[in-house]
Amino acid sequence: MICRSRERAEKARDEIIESTSNPNVKILLADVGELSQLKLAVEELQSKETKVDCLVCNAGKLLNEKQLSSDGKEATFASHLLGGSYFLTKLLMPQLKASAKEGQDPRVIFVTSGGMYATKFPSWEVLTSTDEGQTYDGTMAYSYAKRGQVILAGELAKKNDGIQYMTAHPGWSDTQALDDAFGDDKKYFAPLRTNWEGAEGISWLFGAPAAKLLNGGFYLDRKPESKHMAGPFMTEGSFTKSSEKKVNIFMEQMKEACGL
Repeated sequence: MICRSRERAEKARDEIIESTSNPNVKILLADVGELSQLKLAVEELQSKETKVDCLVCNAGKLLNEKQLSSDGKEATFASHLLGGSYFLTKLLMPQLKASAKEGQDPRVIFVTSGGMYATKFPSWEVLTSTDEGQTYDGTMAYSYAKRGQVILAGELAKKNDGIQYMTAHPGWSDTQALDDAFGDDKKYFAPLRTNWEGAEGISWLFGAPAAKLLNGGFYLDRKPESKHMAGPFMTEGSFTKSSEKKVNIFMEQMKEACGL
């Protein structure tokens, strides 16, 4: 587990060990929105593990006030998308490919959100909150990053490199992050799922037979869903689709932002 807080990480680790009787739960400390910290955590992992069979990218933030990482990147974009999804996957590519060579059907799962339905993908300046005329909106920053994860999985899946890339939506779950972001207003998301109800479909993706999975798919409750919904009745539409040119530019900008 890559975690920011040692105290919370150790508590979670101990709970997992107690409930599963599996002592092999290890902690790597890093804020994945800080690319330098993330790189050190991956180097530590690579010194211990020759392969990675499944990578789950679930880190992120939902903020009311704009925050920046130490290298000046907006924290929601950096944690959800740039560091916690794109850079982490790129850094672990040798271990993922090693798993593929052993026939283990490796996969990368980006935990996204149905909040991405709220918007089409913006310009790089809006995505990264660097547009000088932009008023910071934490909910929209979150939605942009979540839409970006869905695009990222689809683009990586095109490589046909023996690795499967998927996004998964847990549904609206009653988490501490939701409390922190919305407070009493979280009642408008009711009925909310328990943490387990949100995690079950994602957990299923860890071990489901590769032949049953849609590479590049967007999943909810073990089933691939449409990536583009719009209108008053939330039917499948084209408003949120991005052109191939725009997606290609986005992928190059992500690569450049990570210094790759």
